[in-house]
Amino acid sequence: MDLNEKYQAIDHRGRQLLLRGGDIDPWLSDLEDDFRHGMSLIFTLPAHVSRNIGFALGKLREVEPDQYYYPAKDMHVTVIDLIKATPEYALSTEQEQAYLTAVRQAVKKIAPFRVSFQGLITSGSAVMVKGLYQPGLAELRQAVRHQVKAAGLQLQERYQQTTAHVTVARQQAPLVNTRRDLAVLDSLAEVALGTALVDQVELVVHDWYNRQPRLLAKLEM
Repeated sequence: MDLNEKYQAIDHRGRQLLLRGGDIDPWLSDLEDDFRHGMSLIFTLPAHVSRNIGFALGKLREVEPDQYYYPAKDMHVTVIDLIKATPEYALSTEQEQAYLTAVRQAVKKIAPFRVSFQGLITSGSAVMVKGLYQPGLAELRQAVRHQVKAAGLQLQERYQQTTAHVTVARQQAPLVNTRRDLAVLDSLAEVALGTALVDQVELVVHDWYNRQPRLLAKLEM
């Protein structure tokens, strides 16, 4: 399955779920008691891309004002999850540095690459922006997997990442009007949102929504 087909499959399943009322994220009702943290390699979005996403989300806010919308500063693409987010995250400074050393070795082997962002889709519980990427992203993911395992470190990917999506909204309340939601998504299905040149990635410890990430290092490519 190629990348476009994967996005289409996610959107197809998501739309079916929306027609049944969607899927509310229970954690969003009490974020102060959400202690899930994990370690991920991510990259953030350039200002013009996050600004364009904000304009697109404005249309969705008009019909679904009570949902959770990511601030521009929290939007990101996950390159790879190294340690899955749980309340039990407890790596020591030395352990975190071991991961950083392995990831740094992987990153320095990869040249910068571009990701084009185009269109919104739904998973049924979230709205995502589609990212279409050059081979460098897949190469980076494989390099990180190799270096982490070669260093004898545990790799806890929630699932093997093959997309470059940006999660930009999540359901935290009952839907107001599903049919209108789908009509808005239809209007934004192929909207061009800009291209990012990825020449830097960040190793972070963060929560599920990337609200206050703890930066371990910025790594130049």
